Amino acid sequence: MIDPNIWRQLAPALAQVGTMTGSVLGGVLLGVWLDRLFATAPWLTGVCAFAGLAAGALHLARGVRNDPPHDASPPPPP
Repeated sequence: MIDPNIWRQLAPALAQVGTMTGSVLGGVLLGVWLDRLFATAPWLTGVCAFAGLAAGALHLARGVRNDPPHDASPPPPP
């Protein structure tokens, strides 16, 4: 049987994966829409996909940098 606590441990990683996927997918969809609007296919799709990838990577880097280690002991009281 799977330990129910594993889902709590996996939640931050799954959130980061979802954010990365959503930003790239959002960039692609925005690019496809703009390409159809301005008849510039495939240029804006590529630019927006790259922008989504960069935004997702930046969000991922910030999330990893600010995430405290899970095995660290709590700080001592003041």
